[in-house]
Amino acid sequence: MHTLSPTGRRSAAPGSAAPSSAGGAVPGDVVDLRRYRLARLIRDAGRQQGELARMMRQSAQERTQLAEALQGAQRHLASIADNYKVLLVRLKREKDFRDACQEAAELEDLDEMIRRRDALAQELEAIRRTPRGAAGA
Repeated sequence: MHTLSPTGRRSAAPGSAAPSSAGGAVPGDVVDLRRYRLARLIRDAGRQQGELARMMRQSAQERTQLAEALQGAQRHLASIADNYKVLLVRLKREKDFRDACQEAAELEDLDEMIRRRDALAQELEAIRRTPRGAAGA
């Protein structure tokens, strides 16, 4: 076993032929290199564990931010889909209005054409006044 003296010099283990300045090793002066290496490995492992924990916290924070961004994108896409549904309903109603007006014109019945136009115009106005997201209304 090797030991380190207080001055940092390496010497042989007690009981060997190497002389000691005080006639014997003081218990505080003897350093077991295996324990020293083990302590250093434990310290290094602790540092690595701390670094890993920091990286894991950072990764969790990034995952949280990504999840929030994805939820925002999902809400945005849902809003777009709702607006698209509303638009489709409006376009269908407007097409129905044009078709009804054309049918009334083909009948050459001016009173019927005006009655259908007024009814459909009121329906279209109601559709346009509906709040966003109420596609089925």
